[in-house]
Amino acid sequence: MNRVITVTRLHFNKPGTALATPLGIIVIVWVVSLIIALALQRAGLDPSNPEYAAGARNNAGIMWSLPGFLIYYGVQAVATTFPFALALGTTRRAYVAGTALASLIHAAFITAVLAVLLLLELVTGHWFFDLYVFDVAVLGSGNLWTLIATSFIGVFLCLTIGSVFGAIWVRFGAKGPLVLGLALGLLLAVGVLIAVPYFADIVAWMTGLKLALMTLGIAALALIGTWACMRRTSVR
Repeated sequence: MNRVITVTRLHFNKPGTALATPLGIIVIVWVVSLIIALALQRAGLDPSNPEYAAGARNNAGIMWSLPGFLIYYGVQAVATTFPFALALGTTRRAYVAGTALASLIHAAFITAVLAVLLLLELVTGHWFFDLYVFDVAVLGSGNLWTLIATSFIGVFLCLTIGSVFGAIWVRFGAKGPLVLGLALGLLLAVGVLIAVPYFADIVAWMTGLKLALMTLGIAALALIGTWACMRRTSVR
């Protein structure tokens, strides 16, 4: 267990990257959303109109801004810390477990930040400017528990996907992530083509608990893939 904790601490040895960068991204999304909201209001949109709130809740800035960094962070976290961790005597199994624990802590941190910001947004009447950043459809339209579940699972998934790509890069070199990306892209394209006639039924089925379990299943597969690569990777 001490080795697992050591690996987890190793992933947070640069808090400026691990913790401050997501906060910076959230602040940028807030500022950009504020500028857009004020511009739309000056253009004539009436915040008191019920349709204004419905449209404003379509703001998906948070969903589009954080995953890119989180996946990148998952990649570089594995690629840069794995050789050092093994040099310190950590086992490969402890490394994967410690990396997963670090991802859980990271997900909990970002989720807590988003939850607090949602509460502030609701208490202040959407930041006094009818600004919708966290009370949005992709995060549950103001439902705190939906936001917590969505953000926690989503952040953890992004980090684990990044971890498996980082592990494949360490194991197979630069061509590994490229081959995996092409394979996943091809698989996704085939899946979409097959699912098109049943799209409405699939969307109706993938809600709530089922969607959460499916997402956690993908994260579990990513962790298994990380372990499969790490167990035979030579330290370079």
